[in-house]
Amino acid sequence: MARHGQLEDAVRLFNGSSVRDIVSWNTLLAGFARHWSVQGWILWRRMVREAVRADGFSFSTVLSGLAASTSLASGLQVHAQLVKSGFGDDVYVGNSLVEMYMKSKCLADGTMAFAEIRCKDVVSWTGMAAGCLHCGEPSKAIGILSQMMLDGVMPNSYTFATSANACASLTDLDEGRKVHGYVIKLGDDSDIGVNNALIDMYAKCGSVACAHKVFQSMQQRPVISWTAMIMGFAHNGRAQEAVEVFDDMLLKGVAPNRVTMICILYACSQGGFVDEGWIYFNAMEDKFGIQPGEDHYACMVDLLGKAGHIEEAEELISRMPFRPGVLVWQALLGACHRHGNEAVGRRAAEHALALENDDPSTYMLLCNTLAGQHDWDGARRARGLMGAEILKLPGSSWFQSMSDRKRACIR
Repeated sequence: MARHGQLEDAVRLFNGSSVRDIVSWNTLLAGFARHWSVQGWILWRRMVREAVRADGFSFSTVLSGLAASTSLASGLQVHAQLVKSGFGDDVYVGNSLVEMYMKSKCLADGTMAFAEIRCKDVVSWTGMAAGCLHCGEPSKAIGILSQMMLDGVMPNSYTFATSANACASLTDLDEGRKVHGYVIKLGDDSDIGVNNALIDMYAKCGSVACAHKVFQSMQQRPVISWTAMIMGFAHNGRAQEAVEVFDDMLLKGVAPNRVTMICILYACSQGGFVDEGWIYFNAMEDKFGIQPGEDHYACMVDLLGKAGHIEEAEELISRMPFRPGVLVWQALLGACHRHGNEAVGRRAAEHALALENDDPSTYMLLCNTLAGQHDWDGARRARGLMGAEILKLPGSSWFQSMSDRKRACIR
């Protein structure tokens, strides 16, 4: 029952059982680990309270669950219990411990946990590399994977995807090509996840032709593959080709998802395709059943703003079915900077700062907008708002109005 997600029935049956061995505890714990919640942690605490002797599977399962929920404080408790248990040498437990620390962005602790694994397998090495990448250290990820190869550990498809993602983060095309060469050599060039990572890597490294070649070689192309290719073209300023890929995807009967729609709207913004952007935006709910979110509205505001349709962009914001976030107002402010619309720019800045008064992006956009209108005094004051004195006043800030020079308090 626990394995099939019928957790309430499984708990009821478990509580009614007179004999509970470690297998039954682990089975229920594994059921909670698939969709970790506070109930999983309560079950683990119950095991401790009832002095159930946990085994390696128990520790690995609870640590994986805590990793998924980034529950560092609870993970530290389990680690302390693990040290006393004698299962610290278990490779599966070690892998889960590394994952728990890395998901919480505790790189130093994760590195120490990795070093303590005596017999590292491919999951150990790949998990450590993925953790480095998650912590914003792609160079360290590449170093870990290089050491893995030197130690003679055979990579798997997840290793290759992680390697490609690290190369993408570094925009290291030469290293990325080496990864692709290994993929072909070891016969993993038909793996969808690996190919998606290669598409993303080549596109981010500016080699969109290679990205498209990988895309065309794929026999199966799920929506994530189409989305990666659309974004690859858009990211490299080839908006028309991005639109063509999107239209081809629809002809092939593949339905877009929320991320796909963000990518195609971004492509339209890059290419200045206002009419196409409106068509795709309006089709989201009517044709694809996707409720537009803030990212979609921000893309449309950016598209309209780049085309000089400032009033139309502001009117779209006023019709949003939910409160516009900072991203939307910053998109409008950026358009005002581009086209020198002082009045709308001031309103956009007010709204953005009312939501997040410590976001430097808004201040810089405001500063650039004022400087573009040769309002040097206003630009200087806007830049000054990023100083420490303003940050001492959480929830409020002020800036010099562009039109009437009155102090405006934004709360």
